Amino acid sequence: MSDDMDQKQPKIGKLDLPDEMMLLGGAMLAAQKLEFVLYGMASHLKKRGGKFKNLDPEEFLRGDGSTTKATLGDIVREFASDFQIDSEELTRLVGDRNLIAHDYWRMTKAKIRGGRSLQDPEDFLFRFISRCESWTAKCEGWLQLAIATIAERDGRSDEFVVTPESTAKLLEYLKHIANRQ
Repeated sequence: MSDDMDQKQPKIGKLDLPDEMMLLGGAMLAAQKLEFVLYGMASHLKKRGGKFKNLDPEEFLRGDGSTTKATLGDIVREFASDFQIDSEELTRLVGDRNLIAHDYWRMTKAKIRGGRSLQDPEDFLFRFISRCESWTAKCEGWLQLAIATIAERDGRSDEFVVTPESTAKLLEYLKHIANRQ
């Protein structure tokens, strides 16, 4: 990067906002998107209790966020097996999301002697975003399968629109299921 480019990098007070900060924001958005998709999936299940007792599709979509207080970890623990997405990989993703939300600064900037640290924060964030996108595609694939199944059951298959994107997401979910066997 040239010296001119370095000087034009955004700043807030004394904080430089390098690519790492853009990746950090992207990581949080990717985690929120996955959480949103999982909440949407869960809102269609009849099995609800605890933090999910009053969750229904209408409230989920129109709510102001105050009714969706459960965390990504809560959703995964409660519903992942129902969608056949429970796995060590998804559990690690939730742990990494918690690290980003709660410990990222401490592990990358605080320089605590003897403390844990991330050796390559930008690579960690890039891989995290990629993993979130993969899980989001699998979950959206589950939604495609659910919609297609309901449309067929109700004799409305002709209303179900198949796109290359929806087919790719469905295949992601089906590959995941096949690999579980």
